[in-house]
Amino acid sequence: MRINYRIISILLFSLAVSICAGSFFEASMTGSGKDSLENMLSGFLASGAAASFAECFFKVFVKNVVVLFLAFISPVIFITLPVLPAYFLLRGISFGFSAAMTLEVAGIRGVLHILTSLVPQNLIQLPVYCFLAALSMESCAVRIKAAVGGKRKALQYDARRYCLLFIAGFSIITLSCIIEALLVTSV
Repeated sequence: MRINYRIISILLFSLAVSICAGSFFEASMTGSGKDSLENMLSGFLASGAAASFAECFFKVFVKNVVVLFLAFISPVIFITLPVLPAYFLLRGISFGFSAAMTLEVAGIRGVLHILTSLVPQNLIQLPVYCFLAALSMESCAVRIKAAVGGKRKALQYDARRYCLLFIAGFSIITLSCIIEALLVTSV
């Protein structure tokens, strides 16, 4: 099994489009809903409310573990295949929305908030999610071809490689969860 770079390119392009869509959605919002969101964000940025590291890490880690587990089993249980692409596209929309809202509320000071609290973990997590989604899709295609062609040896080798790549991706995501918890508790 080799990684299909066209799939990764399409997923990265989709991610960029979802980030832009989130920021355009925020820019086009009007009315009292936007005003209340701005007031809440302004209060949050001014107060600097910090949670405990363990609580923050646990919440972020559990969410990521569930998504990674569903993505990991997607070559076996095909219905879970769209979970990871949908998850990181929604994360892209929320990232674009959050960045645009922070810039609108905090002005130039918002750039510092974005660079310290949004960018580091997303710069790690989103490309890793794209890679793992492409890996899951490719593994699913290989599994279907092997089932049709009866190639058990190739499927065993691919399963071993698939597991190792997912463990590496899981390790990187865990590291980014630690970074996110550190940033959220210190900002």
